[in-house]
Amino acid sequence: MKTVDCVVVTYNRLDLLKECIHAIEKQTYPVNNFFIIDNCSTDNTWDYLKSVKRANIVPIRLRKNLGGAGGFNMGLKAFMNRSNSDYVWIMDDDTIPGFSALENLMKKRKVSSKLGFLCSNVRWQDKSVAVMNIPTPSKNWNEFSEHGVTKVDSASFVSIMFPRKVVEKVGYPISDFFIWGDDMEYTLRITQDYNFEGFMVNDSLVEHKIKQNIATDLVKEENINRIKRYYLAQRNTIFYLKKHTNKKEVFKATIRQGIKIPVQALLKSKNHKFYRAWISIKGTIAGVFFNPKIEKEKYINKQ
Repeated sequence: MKTVDCVVVTYNRLDLLKECIHAIEKQTYPVNNFFIIDNCSTDNTWDYLKSVKRANIVPIRLRKNLGGAGGFNMGLKAFMNRSNSDYVWIMDDDTIPGFSALENLMKKRKVSSKLGFLCSNVRWQDKSVAVMNIPTPSKNWNEFSEHGVTKVDSASFVSIMFPRKVVEKVGYPISDFFIWGDDMEYTLRITQDYNFEGFMVNDSLVEHKIKQNIATDLVKEENINRIKRYYLAQRNTIFYLKKHTNKKEVFKATIRQGIKIPVQALLKSKNHKFYRAWISIKGTIAGVFFNPKIEKEKYINKQ
């Protein structure tokens, strides 16, 4: 029987984390090691994790908040260096997998000899499609449809599983992304740079408990404190497109982020119009020069 470890990254969402843990413990396919990465939470998360006395749950507290990207980076390092399991299944703390989600992923592990990852079918609280977690379909997306899977080029880190050999070859997510785009970059690295194949498993259902079922949108963003984060989104997008796609895609993204979004912000945003426009332009320019280190196998072996 193939073994699976789980990695969950958490930050200041203890109630959701407890719900996530419960759902993982109830899986019909057993989880071997369960690494919970606490991104230096300031609530009672760490006290709770220290109180959990289950042999297979391994809590790891980071010294500072490294964002989702850094959390998943550290989680995969824990998997590679502290376990011998065959697969790793990762998610955020607001992901609530159905009890058969993992079993249904594992049933499809032999769908391709070039398997790079399997991701779940992510829904919102009302069972509608979670719009910010829709994978990018491949050109031949229905090639394996008779097996109950959809072929995809990239996917989010909301319930996705990687074989150990893929992590060994591809390396880790980029910590310097902090948030937004780390999952796109990593899965594109797998499918475009290393020619593995990614699949969404149609009957592996999980719920993403985000407050609103909307995509990220700098022009319409209502939380003023989140606007500055879009700098990272714009920067990271330009980098991963530059790294894993073609000049046409990079050009289109540069025009969209450097011109179209700033203009829309000036014309349509309710407030902070110039700030929104500047954030998009600044992030786009930064992406052209952004060159973070990708930690690969030769680096992994030194950990």
